[in-house]
Amino acid sequence: MPGIEQLAQEILAVGLMENMTVAYAPCERGEYKIIAGERRWRALNLLLEKGYEDFETVTCQIKSAAEENEEMVQLIIANAYRDKTIVDMLEEEKRLKESLQYMKDNGLTLQGYKLDSGRLRDVIASIMNTTGTKIAQIESINKHLIPEFSAELKEGRLTFSAAYEISGMAEDKQMELLEKYKEGGLSLKEVKQAKKEIEEATEKAEIQGQMNLPEDPEEWEQEEAEEEQEEEWQQAHPESITSLCYSCQRYSECNVKTGTCQDCDRYVDKAEAEKTPEQRYDEEQAAIDRKTAKKLTEMEQEEKMQNLPSDEKKARMMRVSAELLKDIKEGKIRHMIVKEDQAGYKEKDILTLLAFRDGRSTGEQMRVCITCADDAQTSSAIIEGYAVIGIMDVYDAEALGLIDLEDED
Repeated sequence: MPGIEQLAQEILAVGLMENMTVAYAPCERGEYKIIAGERRWRALNLLLEKGYEDFETVTCQIKSAAEENEEMVQLIIANAYRDKTIVDMLEEEKRLKESLQYMKDNGLTLQGYKLDSGRLRDVIASIMNTTGTKIAQIESINKHLIPEFSAELKEGRLTFSAAYEISGMAEDKQMELLEKYKEGGLSLKEVKQAKKEIEEATEKAEIQGQMNLPEDPEEWEQEEAEEEQEEEWQQAHPESITSLCYSCQRYSECNVKTGTCQDCDRYVDKAEAEKTPEQRYDEEQAAIDRKTAKKLTEMEQEEKMQNLPSDEKKARMMRVSAELLKDIKEGKIRHMIVKEDQAGYKEKDILTLLAFRDGRSTGEQMRVCITCADDAQTSSAIIEGYAVIGIMDVYDAEALGLIDLEDED
């Protein structure tokens, strides 16, 4: 396991800074099972092999996890601080969803989280320290991406954003795209273009199907007669068009419904209330796309006016508090005031935020893309030597087309 020797040296130098977490589960190998801290356990064993007997006994935090699914959730929560690969996140989302769904269906509880109300997706996002949008993308990949593309994603040959776009296609279309991928690979732009062409072809086929008229005159007359019957049926119930009651979610339980209601303080739009998470997500994405397109147009115009010399992305690191990083991951903070350096900050730069607590690194980090940047030269409200930057998770930025992570070395 990578990094064990380095971890052992750190423990030897400063001691075990964080206790291991175990659960009572007697078996032939011992009485307790490690929930969190396997790397620390291996490092301690390495120190014992080298003769450091002071580390033969260590303190542990004992948690009761009789329920297998609860234990799985506790394991993921306990290791939430680790850096995660895309493969790790895909697997964690899948395991969390299965475990939390089981706990919810069987009336089990999870301290600090509400399983009986709201969406499990929001609970999963909170546990994994990411956004609901990112979890929706991961869920789409886990549910709909064909195995061949899943393997390419896990091997690092296919980007997350491209995999998400492909997962939105039908299985047969994914297989067609797979053949093209085998010939010479696919970029995110090529995947989006292929998806757009499929959608346009589908719409065209639907329109042509609507325009096809029957050649048999008798069949045509029969369809006309059916349409007339349909019109007569609609004319027999005009209140279904005018009354709010029929589109209200409370229609079945209401005792004052009428056929001519125009306004009601208890009205709940049935169509809106019963939208699926996928429908709401699509609407949210469409709104984000519109705003992003407008913002990108403004950014391009401003860039031309200022005649910026280069669009090359700059990668750098920045230390932040653990609390600040948590708020950024949860989407509570989208702008930061930073002290300028010689390189300065500009749009599309990539920052790696490193979390620190009490002067020590927690090991947690996050890569963000700068979406906008202002300093004393562009705004009179900013003090000389400081800048205000807008930030966004790099994967969200790539999904919106702001950057292309494939261009990174």
